[in-house]
Amino acid sequence: MKQHKNIWLMGRAALVMFVAMIGGLAAAQWKHEAVPFIIFVFILILTLVKSRWVIFDFMGFRNSRPRLALALLAWPVFFAVAAAMRAAMAALGVVG
Repeated sequence: MKQHKNIWLMGRAALVMFVAMIGGLAAAQWKHEAVPFIIFVFILILTLVKSRWVIFDFMGFRNSRPRLALALLAWPVFFAVAAAMRAAMAALGVVG
C-alpha cells in the first residue's frame, strides 16, 4: 500500500510545479505594475500546499512526529501571512 502511495507523490509534485509555473507566468504579465492581489494570494496558497507536501510526504513526518511537522509547517504559514498583510497594506496605501 505504501508503494502505491509513493507512485503518486511525484505526479502530485509535478502538478503543483505546473500550476506554480502558470501562476508565475500570470504574475509576470504585470511587468511594472503591482501584481493583482488575487494572483499573489494564489501563489501564496501554492507555496503552502507545496510546503505541506514536502513536510508530510517527502520528509515523512505525516504520522511519526506530528508536533515537529506542525512546527515546520508554521514557518511558511507565518511568512505567507506576513507577505499577504504587507501586500494588503501596500494596496491600501498604508505602507509604500
